[in-house]
Amino acid sequence: MFLLARFLTEFGAPALLAGRLVNALGLLAVVTGVTWWARTRGARGAALVGTVGLMGASFPVLYGAGQFHVELWAAAGTVWGFGLLERAASWKGAALGGLALALGCFAKHTQIVPSLLALGWIWIHRRHLAPAATAAFTSAGAIGASAITAVWGVEAWRHLVSYTVGVYSLANLGWQALSHLMPWSILLAFTARTAWLQDRRVWHDPAFWYWGGALIWSLSAARIGSGYPYFLDVHIATVIWVGPRIFGSMIVRSRLWGWLLAIQIVSADLGVAGALATNITRLTRTEAELPALCALLNGEPRMVAEEAGLARACGQPALIHPFITTSLAAQGLWNPAPFERSLSDGEYPVVVLPFDPRNQVGGAHAQRWTKGELAAFRLAPVVESLPTGRWVARW
Repeated sequence: MFLLARFLTEFGAPALLAGRLVNALGLLAVVTGVTWWARTRGARGAALVGTVGLMGASFPVLYGAGQFHVELWAAAGTVWGFGLLERAASWKGAALGGLALALGCFAKHTQIVPSLLALGWIWIHRRHLAPAATAAFTSAGAIGASAITAVWGVEAWRHLVSYTVGVYSLANLGWQALSHLMPWSILLAFTARTAWLQDRRVWHDPAFWYWGGALIWSLSAARIGSGYPYFLDVHIATVIWVGPRIFGSMIVRSRLWGWLLAIQIVSADLGVAGALATNITRLTRTEAELPALCALLNGEPRMVAEEAGLARACGQPALIHPFITTSLAAQGLWNPAPFERSLSDGEYPVVVLPFDPRNQVGGAHAQRWTKGELAAFRLAPVVESLPTGRWVARW
């Protein structure tokens, strides 16, 4: 994806536009995959339109649109992989499914979990096709892993494996579930209900494997720093499962469920629209005030910012990625003490923060900085508020 964005810049596309175009292609791949898979499962006409339209009620699906993210490409590989394995009638079809799963893993390595579930399903229910799917998946994986090692060495695997583990918090899991599972609680409950009514037949359905596995895997949102991408797969799997049932020939017969689902979908649509509108408003305001903000920073080459993109937008290097370094410090993999002393001594004379460092800092901001760093910000000689809703600490 990065190389594709670089390729677009070679033809004159600005870097920001190139990233947005690449991500738009990822969204298109997801929507196309959901459309095709739902159609193979019997959705037609209005039922198909309703199923695909249900994705408009998902914040995890839509939030990344217009930005440069990897999650949509990763989910697209998983969706196409599951769908191709379900429809496979030959070794060729099964191999294509395994290849799609592998491509999803290269977009984001955590897709290995739903990919293994897909391979588990085909080994249990389509054993004669499983070797082809597994061979394609492992071959692509071996080639890709070899290329990664050849270019970046073993350091890449430290970042992909050991550094990914992170630090966990049940409070963070609760907050993330409240943000991304509760808004879809009725849809999730309806999915569980219809699966229960199918009894043993449900274990033959790869869409249920995808949904159940994604729901369990979303518990990994207990990792500090997690966000909406941890719930992308469970939202997509829910769409695949309930969409044709809500809008198609298996239309909801219970009046109570019908009203609950209608309220759920409308309220989710309004909630997602409101959240996206708020984000766009903030982004537009920041973009309009960016020249003045950059001028205020006066080209300071040793500027520290919580938002790496803000530093780059002002033509400065992103000296630190606070969430990653704080996570490494919590795991004992990085000693923050020298950097904390440098902050206190004013060696980094400008720090731009999205919160007032003089107040008690909580939530995600507290997870992105060590206690020593926050203490240094709090003791800065000068703290100024900016019109963009940010604060500048100066030494």
